[in-house]
Amino acid sequence: MSSHPSTARWPGRWILLPVLLFSLSGCGMLSWFSPSRPSPKAVAPLAKQAVKVEVDTDWQARLYGTWRLQPYETSNIAVGDGHIYLVDASGHLLCLDLGGKQDWMVRLDGKSARGPTLADGILYVGTDSGKLYAFSAKNGRRLWVTQLDSEVLSPITVSKEAVLAQLVNGQLVDLQRGDGKLDWAFSMNQPSLLLRTLPASVVHGDVVYAGFADGNLVALNLSNGAELWRAAVAIPHGNNELARMVDIAANPIVDGDRIIAAAYQGNLAAYARSGGSEEWSVLMSTTLTPVLADGHLYVALADGRIAAVDPHSGVVLWRSDVLKGQYLTGITHCGTDLLVSDDAGSVYVFDPRSGHRVGQSHVSSSGIQSAPVCLGQDRFLVLSGAGTLYQLHLRPH
Repeated sequence: MSSHPSTARWPGRWILLPVLLFSLSGCGMLSWFSPSRPSPKAVAPLAKQAVKVEVDTDWQARLYGTWRLQPYETSNIAVGDGHIYLVDASGHLLCLDLGGKQDWMVRLDGKSARGPTLADGILYVGTDSGKLYAFSAKNGRRLWVTQLDSEVLSPITVSKEAVLAQLVNGQLVDLQRGDGKLDWAFSMNQPSLLLRTLPASVVHGDVVYAGFADGNLVALNLSNGAELWRAAVAIPHGNNELARMVDIAANPIVDGDRIIAAAYQGNLAAYARSGGSEEWSVLMSTTLTPVLADGHLYVALADGRIAAVDPHSGVVLWRSDVLKGQYLTGITHCGTDLLVSDDAGSVYVFDPRSGHRVGQSHVSSSGIQSAPVCLGQDRFLVLSGAGTLYQLHLRPH
């Protein structure tokens, strides 16, 4: 069996999945492509004198089912009210206490690739059967469920009165928080080949900012879904569909009067929130949401490199090549450190000021399929491909 990614057919388009990647050309010939995803390789260990931070395990909890690590797709973990919420590989929504002990579990119709969103004591989660649920975070009681037109592949965004989700058919839907009824839907034309991941939209004031698989960032009126402006974060180029993939898989980031977006095989760029005029643009390819912390923007690139960028000017402050060739699954700022995870199962600690690697730990041979989730006090969570949730903590060496 080949280890190349494959595509699975959804009506009208192809979606990137692991195993084989293929597309039927107009003349009926079968065309084969290799993925641009790098293959995992061993990262050189740190010299003893370079280790500044140790990574220790507090506890681990084995969940149900084994995740199949998907390229460009990571699962979210929600934390709040003294509990941890996530979805396992068998289609269960789980609530754990902060010691990893299960409090309750409910079965979903379908599986959720992106996990739950917690807002005001309610969990919102979408599934590959096209259902979007609202549950009480206290006891898992279902509050409402809405059947949508196609698979929900984005994290759920929650505003004061609305719940928003992106579907694999190119729709962004706005549902009422109280009962899940559809208020409006905005549609974009989908390319023939797309990554199996969609970003969460961002709500700021009465405007929704959403990135799409065709490389466009769109600003919409929250009340009715009317388009206010759009900007091309990336423009497709190349002589085959794989080369022309420019999905915006990273969530947009609001930074004052600007909105920052990033595209796969495209750019990291900033736009004025009012009108959408471009402020700056840097050629960078990523599928992971950059981290804005302490006045800097930290980016995990698709080729495994890490960079720090000035969000005001787009100037690259530093760039680390130490993980080049790794497939990264998350980047998080925690305390005074920058954490990066990969699908080879390791967590790396970087000094965000210099970009130097100051610690690392191999957590799981099954890989890590979530971005590290910082809990404070130098503690964080990661979820392995084998379905084990780890709480780890950082300790000065």
